[in-house]
Amino acid sequence: MNADNTVQVTNLPNLAQILPYLLGHYPDDSIALHAPGPNFIDGPTMTCHLPDDPAEWKDTAELAARRFVAHAHDRGHDPGEGVIVYLCREPRSDETPWDTAALLAPMADWLTTALGEQRADVLQTIGLVANRWWAFECTTEGCCEGQPLPTDDDPSSIAAQMARLGRTPGPRTRDIVKEFRAVAPADTNFLKALDTAVDQFNTRCATRAGRDATLASTCAQIDAAVSQFRAGATTLNRTLATQLLVGLHDDGAMEAGMAHTDDNDLPHARRLWAYLARHCADPFTQEAVPALTLYAFAAWRQGDLIAARLALHDALTADPEYDPALGIHLGTIDHEDPRDFRTAARENYDHRMAHVHHGVQVASEYRPVTDSTADRYREALDTATEYHAAQLTTHRGQLLARYGTIDIIVGALADFRNGPPQLMDEIAARIILGLQDPETRDAALSIGDENDLPTERQLWGYLARRCVPPHTDKAAPLLTLLGWVAWRQNDTVTASHALSDALDVDPHYQLAKLLLDAIRMGCDPAGFLEISREAAQRFAEARADLDNL
Repeated sequence: MNADNTVQVTNLPNLAQILPYLLGHYPDDSIALHAPGPNFIDGPTMTCHLPDDPAEWKDTAELAARRFVAHAHDRGHDPGEGVIVYLCREPRSDETPWDTAALLAPMADWLTTALGEQRADVLQTIGLVANRWWAFECTTEGCCEGQPLPTDDDPSSIAAQMARLGRTPGPRTRDIVKEFRAVAPADTNFLKALDTAVDQFNTRCATRAGRDATLASTCAQIDAAVSQFRAGATTLNRTLATQLLVGLHDDGAMEAGMAHTDDNDLPHARRLWAYLARHCADPFTQEAVPALTLYAFAAWRQGDLIAARLALHDALTADPEYDPALGIHLGTIDHEDPRDFRTAARENYDHRMAHVHHGVQVASEYRPVTDSTADRYREALDTATEYHAAQLTTHRGQLLARYGTIDIIVGALADFRNGPPQLMDEIAARIILGLQDPETRDAALSIGDENDLPTERQLWGYLARRCVPPHTDKAAPLLTLLGWVAWRQNDTVTASHALSDALDVDPHYQLAKLLLDAIRMGCDPAGFLEISREAAQRFAEARADLDNL
């Protein structure tokens, strides 16, 4: 071997000491598996967290064995040529190093068995506890038990060899995670503010308009926070920090965070996300998941895979189904380019924000008014509601209300077609109340021909704007009809916004859900139009029933 660029692993002390050089860090409370290559340090390596509860260790050993063998084969390596197993755990407060080593000993057997079942051959199992090493394959009593790791001044030690090559051991896991993991004692005032921020976020996001406004606000806060850290800040005010932590749970905000990973911004973004994650102490560890994921992404962009994977481990422990963390985790494993993730995030973010800004614009077409006319609209609906409720007490009254509403709509469309869009308050209120009946609403779906679509859309938006509090719950049929007409006009953006707003008003409004799903699946409205026309024909033919009552 050429001593200038190779590592001589000639004995068990060397084998024990090489781990932090092999991995790039020392993995506290972990299983580490390595299949040596031609220069020993070549070959696949994997770490697996060792749970605190030893009762879980056998299952952990079996899972680690399966994953490592698959990982080795994916890297073109045959684990049957030999695997080195490392068991790392620090003594707990009531344990000596020998107690901890004895606790680890069964893991050696479990891993040997599990790897053997996967056609992998264990060469050595090394226990590393409190800077001492154990070789569990050694059966000689008192041998290879609790020996101190070689000192740096031993010329044959791995530390000396690595020093000659200009390499230093990687940091310990516990030192890496200090950057982003919450520590005790928790800032109780911060946690109280975070609890309040969660409640406020849930309230604001109860409607699509609220979600859009909150997303826009969070994106602006991300810009402000990154700018502050770029200027040298190390903290944020409590309000901004808590709102950011909660707002990042929107996928659009996550994409905005990933977009802030230009090379010059990486150190500042990494410090920001670490700062936020450190503030999420129990019972708010799940609030840290997006911040941990963004921290991991920034670390990955910097080439720091170890910190990235440790942060992703914390994120996925708190939320095993968090898609952004899962995607980045797989990206690090498959050696994908993080810049591709950033590009995709930026494209998605730009598309999402364009949709949000369009939503603000189109909402003016149907959002309830807040000016001085609101009192007048409210009064008209209050008065009409009492009359309408009395009319519906008999079957004949119900039929009269249905057909009367359609007649009024036909007249209103004629008025809109021939003049400025304006109806008497009483007439508008009667249409709004009449359309609460599903049969009447369905008859209105095809009340005019294609040339009438602009007029219909104008009418439904006009009526939706009159559904002022406390009558906002009556807007769902109007918004659904507006969305339907917009879809027929091939304006799927406005249609999607209107139908989403209808579902905000009434989450169980089935027609709005049906139409929205159809738009998202790229269906043709022609099929729905044919069905609605058949229903309208049956509705018209049943009008003769009035004469028999």
